[in-house]
Amino acid sequence: QRCPPNSEDEEEFPLCALARYCLRAPLGRNLIFNSCGEQGFRGWEVEHGGNGWAVEKNITLVPGAPSQTCFVTSFEWCFKRQLVDLVMEGVTSFEWCFKRQLVDLVMEGVWQELLDSAQIEICVADWWGARENCGCIYRLRVRLLDVYENEVVKFSASPNPVLQWTERGCRQVSHVFTNFGKGIRYVSFEQYGRDTRSWVGHYGALVTHSSVRVRIRLS
Repeated sequence: QRCPPNSEDEEEFPLCALARYCLRAPLGRNLIFNSCGEQGFRGWEVEHGGNGWAVEKNITLVPGAPSQTCFVTSFEWCFKRQLVDLVMEGVTSFEWCFKRQLVDLVMEGVWQELLDSAQIEICVADWWGARENCGCIYRLRVRLLDVYENEVVKFSASPNPVLQWTERGCRQVSHVFTNFGKGIRYVSFEQYGRDTRSWVGHYGALVTHSSVRVRIRLS
């Protein structure tokens, strides 16, 4: 039986979900694409503040990262987002920068019945840090969305700003979604960052090694 491209009609094509699961092997792997900026901004929706997002080499080693590079923000807020379809599969500047990625869990190989079974958990994590000579502010928001991209549940992290001339290093933010109910389809992974000194250039939050992983609950 041959499945049509991106088919989601599992009644007409009952083997499609199983085939997609076998091919995509979604459980346990990172569903975020280009998590460290090794491919520039591919896969991310971005909004540039100040001098915008940039990609640089890490200032400290990030354990387990596929690439020792990071996104850097500027002196105004930068935003970055990625949306993960569970079924199908930076350095910031002086103003707020935004970066987002949307993950489709079904397209990634997780069939809808498994998502609705309360037997899985969705684990999200992010690494962030600051330069030694300039402080920064970092925000993370991860939202689980239904098929219409309506928000069902969310996790937000707003760590205390890193002050200027404090020890540089990477910090991790993580969260595990459990018992989130039925109808989840997407994961929206959203990052914000900026510096605290309003310096021209890229002295804001450094973010890297973002991850979204689906696991079977053991209990």
